[in-house]
Parts: sequence; structure tokens; C-alpha cells
Amino acid sequence: MTDSTVPPLSPDETPIDAEFEPAPTSEPPRSGGATGPGWFIVGLSFLIACLAFFLAAATAGFVPGFKPGTGPLERVRSDVATLQTDIDQDLSETATLSTDIATLESRADSLSADRTRTNADLRNLRTEIETLQADISMLQRARVASLADPAETDGVDSDSPDLAALSARVAAMEDALVTQVGTYNTALETLKNRVSSLEDQAASEQLNAASASNARTEAALALSAIEAAARRGRPFLPAQQKLAAAMPNNDAVARLSAIAPKAVPTLADLRSTFPTLRDAALDASAQAEGGSSGWMRQVFGDGIQVRRAGDVTTSDHLDQAKAALDAGNLSDSVEHIRAAGTDIQPVFTDWVSNAVDRLTLEQTLEALRLTMIAEKRP
Repeated sequence: MTDSTVPPLSPDETPIDAEFEPAPTSEPPRSGGATGPGWFIVGLSFLIACLAFFLAAATAGFVPGFKPGTGPLERVRSDVATLQTDIDQDLSETATLSTDIATLESRADSLSADRTRTNADLRNLRTEIETLQADISMLQRARVASLADPAETDGVDSDSPDLAALSARVAAMEDALVTQVGTYNTALETLKNRVSSLEDQAASEQLNAASASNARTEAALALSAIEAAARRGRPFLPAQQKLAAAMPNNDAVARLSAIAPKAVPTLADLRSTFPTLRDAALDASAQAEGGSSGWMRQVFGDGIQVRRAGDVTTSDHLDQAKAALDAGNLSDSVEHIRAAGTDIQPVFTDWVSNAVDRLTLEQTLEALRLTMIAEKRP
């Protein structure tokens, strides 16, 4: 029998395990410092915190020279709100005038109804008078017939009590009728005169009320136009002429005629131009004084001032004028400027003139507002 054993496999012919993979070789850990946010992140966070703190302080009003809400946008919003208030007031006045006109129309209708009732009463009186006259005529015809018919008068004494009573009754009725007719005629004439007088009075009142209503409306519209122009520092001559036509013989309206053609500067304009004029006035005062004051101001400006004890200098007057101007007191500001001396008056000539015009304008508009409010009251 033949030997069939298989010879052993060589090492190269040994099968390879497909699922076997060599283990990755691990690299040694690198030595280094701990990771962190870095100095750039820390600095940026600090800068953002400082900026937020500054904005919060500025909004709260702790930063000098920064006042939130005082920009041109706020002034425009304030002007728009004021204009809206004026428009609402004009609409309210128009509604009041419409109510007055409706009341007058109702009164006129009532007078017309009274006249209609009066005419009906007159017709009823005429009917009653005609009825009485017909009764009297019938009685008179009956009396004449009874006196003229011999058959009816036979055996009847002409002086019988019944005939005498009838005659007396007819005579009394005639007298009463005459008296009543006279009374009715007098009452009728009085009533006619009264109705005519009431009609004339109603027509006159309606005409006067309509005229007064139109005048008040025109005056209110003109005053609103003047106030709008004054807030913008613009002339208002056409509006002043309409106001003068609506309110003749008014002293306040007459005072506006002198400043109506001018562009009167606003209070904000006067405040903005004051610092420049103040510096020019101090320069003029120093040059007028001469000596050391002139060159000290040229070198040091307002930093150094020389004065005697108890003296009130030009700078003091101008500081008081600026304080009054910032407070909105134009009259005190003008008085302080005029008291500062004659050397600086040429510098402030135009400014003082504009301030006086603005003061006159504000006072006159206030007087006109009070006048129109008083006219609206019953």
C-alpha cells in the first residue's frame, strides 16, 4: 500500500490572518505650556467694558458737556409736537364755533316756530271774531223782525220785561264785543311788533355771530402762522396783516407790525453767537483800558485778570449776562450787557437789538394768547 501523507508546509506558505492589523506606533507626548484665552482676548474684553461704562455714564449725565437728547432731532421733535398741539387747538376751536353756529340756527328755527304759532293764534282769533259778529247779526235781525211784524207784536207790550231783557242783553254783547275786539286788535299789534323785533334781533345776532366766528377763526390761524414763523426765526408780515384785519384796534397786534418784516433770531441763535461776541467785547474793553490790561489779555486771555477789590468788571457783567441768557431771561441779559460800559456796546449793538426784538415778540404773542383765551370764555 502506497504512503499518501502530505508533506509539511513551508513557513512562507503559511496563510495570513486577514483581520490582523499592526498596532499604531505611539509618538511621545510633546512638552508645552497650558493653553488659555491669550492677552489679546483679555485686552479686547477690557476695552469693551470701558466703552460700556463710558456710554452708561454719558447717558446718565455724569460726563461733563454731554447731554443726551439735546440734538437737532429732539428740537425738531419738540417743534413737531408743538405744531401738533396748535393744530389740535385749532380743531377744537373749529368744533366750538360749529357748536355756536348750530345753537344760533336752532334759535332761529325756534323763532320761526313761534311765528308760525302766532299766525295760527291770529287765525283762531279772527274765526272767533267772525263767529261773534255772525251771532250779533242774527240777534239784530231777529230784533228788527220782531219789531216790524205787527202780528207778532199784537198783545205784546212794547215795554214787556222779556223784550227789555233781550235788548239789554244784545246791547251788553255788543259792548263786550267791541271791547274784546279792541283788546284783540291791541294784542295783535303788540304781537306783530314783537315778532318783527325778534326776527330782526335773530338776524342781527346770527350775522354778528357769524362775523365774530369768522374773525376768531382768522385770528387763530394767523396767530398760529406767526408762532410757527417765530419758532424758526423767519419774517411773518402776511400773517401779521391777516391778524390785524381780524383784530383791529388791538395794541398787541400793532406792536408786531414793527418786527413782522424781520427775521428775528431765536433764543438758540442768540446763545450760539454770544461767546464770540463776549471775546470780542473783552478785547475791545482791554484795548480801551490800555496799559497792562491790553497785553496781559493778548498773552494770557481770560486766564489772568487784574482788578481792584470790590470792583465789578466787564467780564463779570458778561458772565452774568450769559447766565441769564442760559436761563432764558433775555431782559436781564440785555440789562447786564448795557451795564458793562460803553466800550463794548458797539460789539453788542446788533445782538442787543435782536434780543429786544425777540423779547418783544415773545411777550406780544403771550398777550395775544391770553386775549384769545379770554374771548373764548362765556
